[in-house]
Order: sequence, then structure tokens, then C-alpha cells
Amino acid sequence: MFVLELLASDLYAVLGRFLDTARVAGLKLTAVSARESAGQYAIRATIDVRDAESVERLARKLRTMFGVAEVVIRQDLSRQDESTQDQSREAETLLVS
Repeated sequence: MFVLELLASDLYAVLGRFLDTARVAGLKLTAVSARESAGQYAIRATIDVRDAESVERLARKLRTMFGVAEVVIRQDLSRQDESTQDQSREAETLLVS
């Protein structure tokens, strides 16, 4: 999972192009939010993918769009996939038993 955050001057234009670009790239967005602060819009999207390169390609495209001031990518380590969670539960069960 990756979190992509961008700062934009035109919410609707940038958000529309972002969603379209992510769709064309085949990326699964699990959450998208936006907030306004001092005339700039902060758009945050959580992307359910393990391939960092595909997220970086998306970020490069977004950086070239008119109205985009900044793009930041972070890996979301707070969420684990189900197999990791299952292994954690099994380990907890073994420790408790």
C-alpha cells in the first residue's frame, strides 16, 4: 500500500486528471480525500499495490500536470496483507497455548 499526496491549485481539474490517470494505469485506489487550506488543495489517495515503480510512474505524470505544486509518495506500513495477519494470529495462538 502506498499513500500519494499532492498539492494543487485547482481541485476539480487535478482530481479528475489524477483519477483518470490512475484508472488507465490500472491502479486500485482504496481511499481518496481532499481538503482546502489557504487557497491550495491537499489531495490524498491510498493505492493498493505492492509495485513501487507503478506508483512512481503515476507521480511523475502528476508532477507534469498544470496546477500540481507538489507530489509526495509514502509507503503505508500500518496495513498488513491478510496472509501476514493470519501468520501473526497463528504466532499469537502458539504463544498463548
